[in-house]
Amino acid sequence: MRIDKVYIENFKNLHQFTIDLDETKMQTVLLGENAAGKSNFLEALVIIFRDLELGVATPFNFEIEYQCKNEFLKAVGGPNTKGGYAVYEGQASKEGTINFSKKPISKSTISKDKFSYLPRYVFAYYSGVSDRLLEHFDPHQNMFYRDLLAGVDDPMRPLFYARLIHSHFVLMAFYAFSQPEVNEFLEDYLDIIGLESILFVIKKPNWNRNNKVLDFWGAKGVVREFLEDLYDAAMAPISTTETVRKDFRKSQKEEHLFLYISNQEKLEKIAKKYGNNAEFFKRLESTYISDLILEVRVKVKKRHVGGEITFKELSEGEQQLLTVLGLLRFTKEEESLILLDEPDTHLNPLWKWKYMNLLEEVVQKPETSQIIMTTHDPLVIGGLTKEEIRIFYTEKSKDEEDKELMLVKTMAPDFDPKGLGVAGILTSEFFNLPAAMDEDTFLELTRKRELEVLDRENKLDENDKIELQELVAKLSKIGFDKVQRDPLYDKFIQAVYKNPDLKKAPSNKEEREEQNQKMAELIKQLMDEEKA
Repeated sequence: MRIDKVYIENFKNLHQFTIDLDETKMQTVLLGENAAGKSNFLEALVIIFRDLELGVATPFNFEIEYQCKNEFLKAVGGPNTKGGYAVYEGQASKEGTINFSKKPISKSTISKDKFSYLPRYVFAYYSGVSDRLLEHFDPHQNMFYRDLLAGVDDPMRPLFYARLIHSHFVLMAFYAFSQPEVNEFLEDYLDIIGLESILFVIKKPNWNRNNKVLDFWGAKGVVREFLEDLYDAAMAPISTTETVRKDFRKSQKEEHLFLYISNQEKLEKIAKKYGNNAEFFKRLESTYISDLILEVRVKVKKRHVGGEITFKELSEGEQQLLTVLGLLRFTKEEESLILLDEPDTHLNPLWKWKYMNLLEEVVQKPETSQIIMTTHDPLVIGGLTKEEIRIFYTEKSKDEEDKELMLVKTMAPDFDPKGLGVAGILTSEFFNLPAAMDEDTFLELTRKRELEVLDRENKLDENDKIELQELVAKLSKIGFDKVQRDPLYDKFIQAVYKNPDLKKAPSNKEEREEQNQKMAELIKQLMDEEKA
């Protein structure tokens, strides 16, 4: 699954929005200021593929070109599309362009074999507190939930929203089917050197009325089978009724069943019948979705820590990293679209620096999947090429009624961030900072240069001279010397500070290109004067 081009007519702040991704790359990182439309774009992709999978019309007009199962496809949909949506097959020409058929694939054909035309999985993860992305996954979760209650053994649902609880299931699935590269990751990054024990706290579900605890409250199908496996492997299962705090206003009595799995060997024995860690993860998650799991207490052995600790005691960043990497690894052989909205939020600088490499090392760069993620951190993109990055920015325009509006645009950078370093990335087109220093120091340095220019022209009064001396003394302590030995550079600084257009930092691509052109003209003028 690889997205190539997307057009969105009108969704939130995305108006006549287009983006062209490099579909040959596994990952694309979206940059841009807050409210530039990055998260809205991810949200729109979820809605598009949700509605295509459900076979319903999307509330906004769109067009998307992508590859799936090595086939070129184009989907269009929205209020302006007859029948709500249509999917077209394409063929690559000798020139490299894709020509799409004029006749859409029949909807009955798509319905019979959806995953030849649509991604097998669409995963999303958001590190913030908003539920706006989560709600788009409700239809598929509700269908999955109803099937589980009826005992239907469905595969994992195609749209999946990752939560922190899934990190517990990922860890158990990893240890149930140990693999050297995964164990190495757990040891090197999380300092986890082994699994000690697991306590499942099973609760009476909301959908039950009359069934008994030892009947698992009437659970059916794969969920019941899994609970029976847990019960048989558990050491001294205990059923009890406990008072549970719901919130600060009330508590209520609730039936619980405690199932204690005492070691990793027992976990491996339970999981063996499910064949692989992806299927085992599905059983764990199905039981959770069925409203039967209240809590899972996983105890792990951690390096440099005496005794064991519960997995819940790990940082949110550690749990978050494990969730994302686990879900990617479990579905790497499938046609998957992974949407990550600021997944690096809770990670330390070292992990941010290694994040993209971790995706490749642990997930092993799947050819059939695509990762689209947002970030505001230069550390994350430090090792990427320009083809793996798209920058969001806004541009003034007017609508049909001549009213002013801001259009969200995207562009590919002109050069790779790889090799620039954090300071170089921050002060380039990727983040547009005027300097890689704090604002106060930058303003002081700017003021110092302005005063130096006036000093050379003998235009300083006594107060200005005192201010300049104080700034020189202060800034020299942190490495900014007064003397500039290159006379040509000295002339350049003077010319820049006399030109208001060159002093201000550019805010978009057009301003940057215009300023670069003026800088180039200024340098040429100064060099010509030197030669004269």
